[in-house]
Amino acid sequence: MRRTPLFLRWLPMPILTAPLALLVLIGLVFAVALPLSQRIRPSSADAAPMPVPAPIDGNRAFKYLTQICEIGPRPAGSAANAKQRALVSAHFQKMGAKVTEQPFTGQDPRSDKQVAMVNLVGSWHPERKERVVIGAHYDTRPFPDEERNPELRSIPFIGANDGASGVALLMEMAHHLKTLPTSWGIDLVLFDGEELVYGRDGEYFLGSKEFARVYVEGVDGRHADFNYEAGLVLDMVGGKNLKIQQEPHSLNLAPKLVKEVWAVARQLKATAFHNRIGRAVMDDHLPLNNGGIPTIDLIDFDYPYWHTSQDLPKNCSGDSMAEVGRVVTAWLSQPRTRGR
Repeated sequence: MRRTPLFLRWLPMPILTAPLALLVLIGLVFAVALPLSQRIRPSSADAAPMPVPAPIDGNRAFKYLTQICEIGPRPAGSAANAKQRALVSAHFQKMGAKVTEQPFTGQDPRSDKQVAMVNLVGSWHPERKERVVIGAHYDTRPFPDEERNPELRSIPFIGANDGASGVALLMEMAHHLKTLPTSWGIDLVLFDGEELVYGRDGEYFLGSKEFARVYVEGVDGRHADFNYEAGLVLDMVGGKNLKIQQEPHSLNLAPKLVKEVWAVARQLKATAFHNRIGRAVMDDHLPLNNGGIPTIDLIDFDYPYWHTSQDLPKNCSGDSMAEVGRVVTAWLSQPRTRGR
């Protein structure tokens, strides 16, 4: 019990009790009304329309991943690389896309020979002027040079997660783009020459650099009759126990886009998307940003088999790819916003 202050004892009781009663009444009103108002008032996330993802089939995506890996190693310029490209091209066309190829050349860092490379572009709703690019590299690293055992660094690198997972997810997403309720035009792009690199020898991101160069040339020369409003790069999205954090370059170059995608992930309860900053990654999103396309990188850079001989289908998960695909398609279905 707290003592009544002495000066209150000197006041006449009728003068004291009326204000106290009023204060008690006001306090009771606030005590009841404030929690009630907090329960009724929706949060900003809850107030936003609930995103609707496409029914991404993780099992089918995993079958695509396995099919790609069965081709074998797929380094830039190889016959296996071309076989994979033909497979995806036919699939995109079957799913209703207009497919175009973007040929260019790179240089092998060991032999200095020119290497023929090709970016593959599948376009849905090609008549739409405001577009989104969703890309993944489809070439594999020549060798698993992150192997701790030196004897394993010269064996073929399959690239189930680092290479096949992004392509497989694009193939699965293609099933849904014709009917997806979005006002964007959508381009699914396979970048070649992302890592024609031997250890420290070679140049990264040849395909995305070429893609950005062609786009900028079209914009500057006023040949392009469309505009890319945003871009997503899918890289290593198929590992088990997937953990996608906010990549620092993405946060710096396209912060609003990061916020949009993570807001959708939060509403969908996509637990693979962690609301924290991860490691900075040099990837295909950087050339696209340099080309004026606000682009972010969705990548799990903590995948334990990165650039090793154990980057195999057995260490990948269809559920992981499905979760990423649900977030991406739900984001595509959201109302368009500018200023990413």
